[in-house]
Amino acid sequence: MRTTSLLLALTLCLLFSLAPPPDLSKGLVAYFTFNECDARDDSGQGSAGQLIGNVRCWCGVEDDGLLFDGQQAHVLFSGTINDYFTTSDFTVSFYLKSEAALVFPQSVISKREACDDYHLLDIALDTRLQELTTDLQETENKLYRELGPALPTGSWLHYALVREGVYARTYINGKLMKTARRCSGIDLSNEAPFAIGNSPCVQTGRMRRFKGVIDELRVYDRALTNDEIQWLYEETPVENAQMDCVS
Repeated sequence: MRTTSLLLALTLCLLFSLAPPPDLSKGLVAYFTFNECDARDDSGQGSAGQLIGNVRCWCGVEDDGLLFDGQQAHVLFSGTINDYFTTSDFTVSFYLKSEAALVFPQSVISKREACDDYHLLDIALDTRLQELTTDLQETENKLYRELGPALPTGSWLHYALVREGVYARTYINGKLMKTARRCSGIDLSNEAPFAIGNSPCVQTGRMRRFKGVIDELRVYDRALTNDEIQWLYEETPVENAQMDCVS
């Protein structure tokens, strides 16, 4: 019996290892490699980013990334990337390398009209709490609670946010970290552009702009599975990233 169980386990492992990788281009509606030191949409789906302030080219986790100075540097995105943050499923994925530890949270990703509790996506680096604060809500009472994953040790990290129906999940370096559930979905619809480093809470003084490097930003119009997030991360694990950029 023990020999049979061992053979079965080995067979399953072999079958899994031979399984083809998932199609990570399926549902990819915006993809910014930043390899040309700009914010062109490499998916060809019609989005574009405008670099504002001192946004510099720097080595990323894969070729080049964008370096933000923590002062005025930010990116505003136009086009179809703004169409997917409503009531439907989505996935956001990117790599991040922080260059500053601040008392205030640093605005990383946002799609939010005002620094209030209505219709918002807001992801902030909080080095004081040692987490990537993740706010996803329609009103002060309709939201996904406690989604912010703890920061890992090390320099680079990969972050992913998945909204799937009444569920929301966050991942760090391919691993599921937090799951939140509501009895009904939420509507994130607003007219603000998807942005890096430009939450409206920067203007109110509650946040600062992000200081560090962002690379490999992807947006999907579907919820990636746990296995797909793992595959996505394994394509570019942070262990392979350059720690220092010498020009």
